[in-house]
Amino acid sequence: MYVQIHMSDAQKRIALAVLFAAGIVSVALFMREGKPSTQQTTDTVAVVAQAPERQAIAIIDENDDGVPDWQEALQVTEPITVTGNPTAAYVPPETLTEQFALEFFEDMVRANNYGDFGDTPEELVAGASQSLTSQAYDTLLSSADMKTDSDNSPEALTLYGERVAQIMSEKQDPNPDSEAVILERALRLESAAELAKLDSKIEIYTYVLEETKALTAPNSVAKQHLDLLNSYQAMLSDIVAMRNAFNDPMLALLRMKRYEDDTSGLLLAIQNLYTSLQREGAVWGENSAVSALINLE
Repeated sequence: MYVQIHMSDAQKRIALAVLFAAGIVSVALFMREGKPSTQQTTDTVAVVAQAPERQAIAIIDENDDGVPDWQEALQVTEPITVTGNPTAAYVPPETLTEQFALEFFEDMVRANNYGDFGDTPEELVAGASQSLTSQAYDTLLSSADMKTDSDNSPEALTLYGERVAQIMSEKQDPNPDSEAVILERALRLESAAELAKLDSKIEIYTYVLEETKALTAPNSVAKQHLDLLNSYQAMLSDIVAMRNAFNDPMLALLRMKRYEDDTSGLLLAIQNLYTSLQREGAVWGENSAVSALINLE
């Protein structure tokens, strides 16, 4: 294998000094050779055989690639062949799994190049873990994403609460299994068809989120309404990540770690909303959508 050595300025100075010193010693020995010795010695004289004459390697480049044939003969690897379209635009990684792998590799290279000033392996892992954790957080909806009204009468609160419950029950899921059960079965069976069963749940949560956002809420329950919207959004993000588990497994894993908390958060948001509505005077009959959805006792 052909290796090209790059010398630093300090190394060059040392090499020149060695050559210069060797030259001085050679001249001194040459000048001393013609002078008679004034000191008799009985030391044994070492006879050194004459070094063989060196032969220069002819510069031959049969394939005219700029590399002499003798250098190519020392190469033990095949030359790299670039295939495809070298002018095609670079496509950055799109999934979290690909982005994390690329960024972590770049961090490792930088840390290695910085030597003692670079991050330790423990610091690299800690930073990567923190970066991954941040990917599991949603951009929360705000008051700018919702509609409110100043009518806080018991009638207005009752109508609002009934409509929220109607939205939850308007679309029926053909698959009774939970999202977690479907994901577990899809991963165990390595079945894309099984994973596709999450599509109906994504459709339902998308519908519920958008319809509830379009609903005008009495401003006395604005906070509870916003909590409900963010809970819907979190659940939707979890299920979408599960649906892409085969393409982006790292994101699916991160969302699964918070899925249980998001499920509990959604139930709590619904409970808080209807507790507040009842406290403000809202009342629903036995045949209402609210009574079919939650226990009002």
